[in-house]
Amino acid sequence: MAGGAYDAEAWHDFFIAAAGATAALSGLIFVAVSINLRDILTEEKKIGSSYLTGRALESLVALLIVLGISLVGLDPFIGRVAFATFLLFCAAGSAVSPVRSTSAYRASHVKPIAYNLRLFLALLLVAAYAVSGVTLLAQGGGGLHWLPFAFLLAISIAAANAWILLVEVLR
Repeated sequence: MAGGAYDAEAWHDFFIAAAGATAALSGLIFVAVSINLRDILTEEKKIGSSYLTGRALESLVALLIVLGISLVGLDPFIGRVAFATFLLFCAAGSAVSPVRSTSAYRASHVKPIAYNLRLFLALLLVAAYAVSGVTLLAQGGGGLHWLPFAFLLAISIAAANAWILLVEVLR
């Protein structure tokens, strides 16, 4: 980072690849939900929980945050402090997933399969974005080097949810 500015050129290819992958996967989530919407809503009504539509929301939020970070990261004029602040904002935005799933569980008293694992992974994703933002501000401790881990985690969460919404809901 020269002069405190964010070095977009160093991360350009990474952000281009992440933006393309997450845009494609976001489309897959929409397809999965639209193909199986009736089955998803029927299953949720039967068990009295919104965990399947919650998975769709969880996936879209995870992917759209990766897309947003990638697009903002491609701005060659964004400064280090502004980008770090944006990462912290994204960490807060990604907290919607564990908060939503916890409130849905408490409201319905239906604990979905692998609830604890999903909650752990969602909180790990929030932490990865927060650590990236904080260490970028501090100019030490990893900074943007936490983003590949966060992006892989977000994509993995979304891909697993897409599989459940597309295939497992029909079992």
